[in-house]
Amino acid sequence: MDWLREMRPEEQERFMHNNERFQSLPPQRQAQIRQNLAKWNQMTPEQKDRIRGTEQMFEQMSPEQRERFRDEIIPKLAQLPPERRQRVIGHWRRLQGMTPEEQQAALRDPRFMPGLSPDEQALVRDLNSMGAPPPQEPSRSSAP
Repeated sequence: MDWLREMRPEEQERFMHNNERFQSLPPQRQAQIRQNLAKWNQMTPEQKDRIRGTEQMFEQMSPEQRERFRDEIIPKLAQLPPERRQRVIGHWRRLQGMTPEEQQAALRDPRFMPGLSPDEQALVRDLNSMGAPPPQEPSRSSAP
């Protein structure tokens, strides 16, 4: 029901109140949908764009890439402290402005990822193999 989040909150509520399929869902599923919509409705436009970008990237992946991203890469990113995670993602974003040849040269260049641990460098490589990252939030610096 991703399309539901694109409605205004009052339209969402009207839909959920009047839709038989939604009403037939178990109460806990209805509550989960309402909670997710409430979170979505509280997000800034930039946060919503970032999520849409991630979803688009995910849809373009092969099933094997999706599984690896979900089961390996996301948990590794989640374990990093926020500032380290931002550095890794910042390096990933920097790679996106490069040709594939430039990306490979940068990934081999020790000067491209100074201050990143070997695990973080591997994570940048893994992320780069997945495709383009979601859009950068304007309020954050894109420098790693």
